[in-house]
Parts: sequence; structure tokens; C-alpha cells
Amino acid sequence: MWSPSKTAALRAARRRSSIHPTFDLMPFVGVFLVLLFIFMLTPPSHGGGLGVTLPMAKTSTPQRAAIRDDAISISVTGDGRCYLRFTHVAPPDLPNLIRAALREGSERKVYLSADTRARNKDVGIVVDQIRLAGIANLAIMANKSFTP
Repeated sequence: MWSPSKTAALRAARRRSSIHPTFDLMPFVGVFLVLLFIFMLTPPSHGGGLGVTLPMAKTSTPQRAAIRDDAISISVTGDGRCYLRFTHVAPPDLPNLIRAALREGSERKVYLSADTRARNKDVGIVVDQIRLAGIANLAIMANKSFTP
């Protein structure tokens, strides 16, 4: 049986490259962390896009179905304008529009987002119109307050 000598093994070891190719992942990790922080600090946009500032409440619960495309979401802005799914509507038109949405298969629940600066009179008119449409299940949207 033949075995290489120590000198042949040393020559072979010297011929092998001492440089090992590696990938530098630090730039990728840096960009990833920056994007992660940006997306974590950006508030979610399902609150409206209408400039509605929701009130704070200690006992609010998440309404996951409110962000569905077919959810009946009504917003009242601080200046009293009313929106049904991002479309400006007059409050007297709401019952017919809600009934049409129900015929299209929407849930029998209305999600009302009222701006903190909206007058109670404007919100009350919208609630009355929702009741006229035959909706008894109304969720008033609010942000959870984090005070201890």
C-alpha cells in the first residue's frame, strides 16, 4: 500500500488556497433593519386615509372585519362630512346605500369612524340614518389607549 510522504502532503497543503470566498451580509442586514424600523414606526393606513383621528378608549377591542373590502365602513370627519367606503355621501342617502351594500353580501354590521373633532350632532345624524337602514349592529371605532 502506497502512502504519500510528509513532504508531498506539505506541498499539497501549500498549493491549496488560503483564501476562502465568503459573502458579506452586513450591507443586506443593515438595509433590512432600516426597512424594518421604517415599517414598524409607520402607522397602519386602514384607519381611513380620510384624515379621521379616532378617539382613544381603554376598553376598545380589535375589529378585524372592519378592514375587509366589503365591510360597511362609514367615516365622519371633523368638519361634518360623511364618507361611505371613501366616497363622499350625504347622510340622507346612507340608508339606501347601506341596503345596496347588504344586497351585495356585506356583513350586517356598520363600522363607524368618527373624528374626535366631529360634532355630536353630525355623528348623531349618521347613527340615525344607519338605524333607518335596519342595522342594529354598530361598531364605533376607537384606538386603544396605553395609559396604565
